[in-house]
Amino acid sequence: MSKKLATRSAQYPLMAEFTFNVLDTMVNTSGANDGFATVATHVFDVINLPAYATVVGGEVVTESAITGSTAYNVSVGDSVSPTRYLSVTDKTTAARTALVPTGFVGAGENIRLTVTPTVAASTGGTITLRVMYVIRGRGNEVQAA
Repeated sequence: MSKKLATRSAQYPLMAEFTFNVLDTMVNTSGANDGFATVATHVFDVINLPAYATVVGGEVVTESAITGSTAYNVSVGDSVSPTRYLSVTDKTTAARTALVPTGFVGAGENIRLTVTPTVAASTGGTITLRVMYVIRGRGNEVQAA
């Protein structure tokens, strides 16, 4: 056992952001170029987190309403749990949905975004994913006693 001392350092939360238009394309988790618009399930690793990162907040914001699809389902997680931070949520209308931090300390798993347009292909709309996280053992400032 080791003798513990009170911490004297603090760190700023880091924020990563990923914005996409439903007409954009990206390489998916299978290594194929894929789009965000067609009626299917599309899975992308969109934010690379370092080892020992803990998500402490975030949001998915529909910046401009999704058109064409009846529903535009979004979930946010990682390779271990695809819905760790947000279960399947319809994001067709312009609105904000908060992520639900779990206290999970990662080993470097990327933030994974899964999108599933339904009934018809999406023809427009923009969504932003923001993830706020801290890294275990990191300090930006030292507090004096």
